[in-house]
Amino acid sequence: MNESKGISTAVVGYGFAGRCFHSYLVSLAAPALALKGIVSSRVEARADITGRLGVHAWERFEEVLSDDDVELVVLATPNDLHASQAIAALEAGKHVVTDKPMCLDGVEADAMLAAAQASGRILTVFQNRRWDGDYLTVKQLLAEGQLGDLVYAQVAWGQYGAPRSWRGEAHRGGGKFVDLGAHMIDQALQLVPAPLERVYARLTDAGLDNDVEDHAHCVLSFANGAEIHVVTSSLARISMPRWYVLGTEGAFVKNGVDPQERAMIDGNIDGATESERDNWPRLRRELAGRSTETVFDGVPGRWRSFYENVAAAIRGEAELAVTPASVRAVMGVFDAARESARSGQAIDIAPS
Repeated sequence: MNESKGISTAVVGYGFAGRCFHSYLVSLAAPALALKGIVSSRVEARADITGRLGVHAWERFEEVLSDDDVELVVLATPNDLHASQAIAALEAGKHVVTDKPMCLDGVEADAMLAAAQASGRILTVFQNRRWDGDYLTVKQLLAEGQLGDLVYAQVAWGQYGAPRSWRGEAHRGGGKFVDLGAHMIDQALQLVPAPLERVYARLTDAGLDNDVEDHAHCVLSFANGAEIHVVTSSLARISMPRWYVLGTEGAFVKNGVDPQERAMIDGNIDGATESERDNWPRLRRELAGRSTETVFDGVPGRWRSFYENVAAAIRGEAELAVTPASVRAVMGVFDAARESARSGQAIDIAPS
């Protein structure tokens, strides 16, 4: 590895995630990471990659595997390709970042973990929303005791309309529950300092033109009594609160999604601000016997941190923030949720 050049990185895929998320954030991590190029099967995309970004454009994934200069492979590909491509890249001696979800199920996840262990290379998953401002705000309020002990939370995210292209195909890992739930389940598992005991889920078909669920409601029950409800929907003509949290000492609500995505698409993620006051976090507590509500900015998000940590972990300078084992737990929740939806019963989670 030539540290003066940074860790040579290839992004596989030039759809929305590859174009707006990964290639952009990898570039921001320079000089620790160096974006060598991007894979796309589309001629017009390769022209944009070389012309606008000024980096190499590969046509096929296999070309990256055989490029000895590439050290880190980032998979911004459809969900059903993550496992096979990650395993191939690890076996070729590359470090790997997959977009979320990690893969399709726990069986694939276990195969990926085994390949990473055998290769001695780093495997991680793009759980960038561990650095969302709203999640960091909830985490800080709990750590400071301002909410007391977590009793109940609902985390919700949806829009109106069926997912498009492969995201509307169940066998390819489509559907909003997988796409958005991958973030919210991960946040829930990170937030509660107790083992997950039980998963109950309902996946509803409301007749939209796709073969994935139109609405999902998944209940995570923890050993300390906390319960987190994860809701995703393609029926949300009116947005639900992104966070609604009840603790023994206070209540919290936050509308709207983290503004970093909007700022990133505009090419200036560092300029992300929550401009709509209606979306500012609200905290209500009892102080001196009186109910008091505070409206405040909240903790700023910082998606940059993900790739900065990946680079530091590859260099042996830091522990990996998003470990594959932690994301394997998310895949276990998906497996349990699907079984619950099929059976109509809550699924007990075996102690790890």
